[in-house]
Amino acid sequence: MRLHDFARDIINRARVNCYATDTSKASDPLIRPFGEFDEQKATLKSLQVSTMALCWIDANGKLVPFDSAEFNAVQKEIAALQGKIDNNSSVLEKLDAKVAELGLTEFSISKLKSQIEKLRSQINQIRAEENDSLRSKWEAVVSLGGNRGTYDALPEVIEARAKAAEKIAPIEAEIMALNAQIRSLESILSKFKR
Repeated sequence: MRLHDFARDIINRARVNCYATDTSKASDPLIRPFGEFDEQKATLKSLQVSTMALCWIDANGKLVPFDSAEFNAVQKEIAALQGKIDNNSSVLEKLDAKVAELGLTEFSISKLKSQIEKLRSQINQIRAEENDSLRSKWEAVVSLGGNRGTYDALPEVIEARAKAAEKIAPIEAEIMALNAQIRSLESILSKFKR
């Protein structure tokens, strides 16, 4: 499923059902612009229709405004909104293409950030396990009057840290990849005009 199809589906479900999960998904920074874009298009259509009420048609079939100042103000508003819509259409197309390029299956920046937090907690767990396994060594070094340098030089400490670093390296690489994905998506989203 493409991002724009998913976004429109989840936004419609959020509007109709008002379930918290659907509303939460619809408010995700990756999904919300699609709803805002639809609202901008609806506002434009409403302005275009209301413009008709500001005019009358002369004998030649041309629109003649009742109040040209009010008519011109509405026309400026329509032009500004049309500019936003044109820009945002392009932004959403780029966003859709970027999501497809990244191969994302979860259409949510919040979920990407949540994955990063889970990975960071795995790193913290690995470090905590390393510290727990070496606690007796630290206590032994301290009881013999040693310092941090003595502790750091112990072969057991060096080996345990190397094993922990080996476990942590792929997790950190995954975090970097997820951060790069988030930055590329947020870079596109920053061009969306509200």
